Amino acid sequence: MLKSFHITALAMALFAPCLNAASAQQPPAQLPPLITAMEQRLEIANDVARSKWHSGKPVQDSERERQVIQNAESRAGEFKLPPDDIREFMTAQMEANKMVQYARIEQWRETGQSPEKPESGLTDGIRGRLDALLPLLMQSYSAFQPYRSDAKCSGWVQSEIQRQASDPVIVTALQRAAGDLCPITATQ
Repeated sequence: MLKSFHITALAMALFAPCLNAASAQQPPAQLPPLITAMEQRLEIANDVARSKWHSGKPVQDSERERQVIQNAESRAGEFKLPPDDIREFMTAQMEANKMVQYARIEQWRETGQSPEKPESGLTDGIRGRLDALLPLLMQSYSAFQPYRSDAKCSGWVQSEIQRQASDPVIVTALQRAAGDLCPITATQ
């Protein structure tokens, strides 16, 4: 799995200059905060992975995913977002989060080096950080809504990911997290 992860990251690195050239126009000011919030969520995934490594819990936690989605859907109206849209967006965030977890755990297995224990456990700190980030993530997503169908949207998103993230695992996971930000349009 890790090898295919590296191949994907390498492919993205090779194609990034093309994407950057194609999207030379500055992205809207609402995009960087959204990518930042998404990246912050993925950085927390590193702690989730460490916690699961040390506890032996599996990466897949369907009950927790259901709770996160229900919580986001229940708050969608606060941010003027349709519940179906926020469900799709949050599902992408959780899939990306799992990508980071799987990649980190695979790295630790391959190297035979156990990571440090996180400062807090899943239930007493890490999940709280994820929950606290949710309103910022939803607000940033809501602010970016008017730009999602712009023909330049995908280029903006790819350029911003490349600008903000350097860790190949996080870059690839951000690609997944942002996969549905720009709906396919006839002009793209």
